[in-house]
Amino acid sequence: MNIWKAVSIRAVRKDLSIADIERKANIANGTIGGWRKGRPYADTLRKVADVLGCTVNELQDEAGKEDA
Repeated sequence: MNIWKAVSIRAVRKDLSIADIERKANIANGTIGGWRKGRPYADTLRKVADVLGCTVNELQDEAGKEDA
């Protein structure tokens, strides 16, 4: 799994769209989608984690797990 997938899973649990998260985190539209292939900047990932109510470490731990 990657960071994008971890964020997407948490977004569904919070009933938020990716666009909602980007707006609430005050980051550019399409930023999170770019994480499918790239890596986020630490400060951007922290903003997203704050919106999702988790820590950066929790997102990274979830991203490090293999797909079931």
